Amino acid sequence: MLAVSFRVPQVSVMPFRILLSATLVIFFVLVSFVSAEERTVAEFVDYSSRRISNADLELIKQFAKAVDRNGDGMVSDEEFTGRIDVYQTVFETVKPKRAQVGHSLPDYWVSGFEKGIAESKKTGRPMLVMFSASWCAPCKMMIAKVFPDDKVKAALKNMVPVYVDSEIEVAIAKKNGIQAYPTFVCFSPAGKTVSSRVGGGDVSKFLEMIETFKLASEAVNGSGD
Repeated sequence: MLAVSFRVPQVSVMPFRILLSATLVIFFVLVSFVSAEERTVAEFVDYSSRRISNADLELIKQFAKAVDRNGDGMVSDEEFTGRIDVYQTVFETVKPKRAQVGHSLPDYWVSGFEKGIAESKKTGRPMLVMFSASWCAPCKMMIAKVFPDDKVKAALKNMVPVYVDSEIEVAIAKKNGIQAYPTFVCFSPAGKTVSSRVGGGDVSKFLEMIETFKLASEAVNGSGD
């Protein structure tokens, strides 16, 4: 019987550990660099200029300076996330010229919160409010492709659909804690918040949201609130 022997080459443990440690250090440095994204204040000014239509550049610079809370010349992810609150604070005191409606709405939509609440009280129908902004891309998509859909029109017959430009009706947006666009809020005819949802979607998702709002509104009315 032949005996076959194999020699297993010995691997030095210390170099392997050093190599592993060095690899992990490099990995975590790269992850930290990628995840901790920052943009300069100048880049944020450029971003804001493209996003906020018809705004004065000096006002945008003031906005960017306020967003950079620690004054280090960089806008961190955390500071960027809080830009909506800062926007509402800055633009509440000095409002740039803007179109009264950021998008071309279908005829069956009401523009403006006060007009909407008046129609809601008059008809006894709950109000579905879309809080938006003139530069909101998902809002533009929904207005162009979702709202004109016949199924959506039929689903909204028993509601008052209202568009609110949060760049203009700042106090209303702030009162309702709007942090992102679009945000949809359902109000009872008495003006009480019934339900809300952040984000848009296609026809099917919007129809699901409408049904959820209707059920919530019926529950509120049934409880006598």
